[in-house]
Amino acid sequence: MTKLKLAMLEAETAAQLAAIIIDYTHEEMMLVFYELEWEQQDRIKTVWKTVS
Repeated sequence: MTKLKLAMLEAETAAQLAAIIIDYTHEEMMLVFYELEWEQQDRIKTVWKTVS
């Protein structure tokens, strides 16, 4: 899961986050997401919000 964690933290765009979804299950992504620090989670949420 280290590879997934790094990919999530390095993503700068919603498209990059979406590309990660192809390689991992929702459950895997959520497990890693909830292991992140609050600030890291918040940054990912902010990036993901750019989809809409």
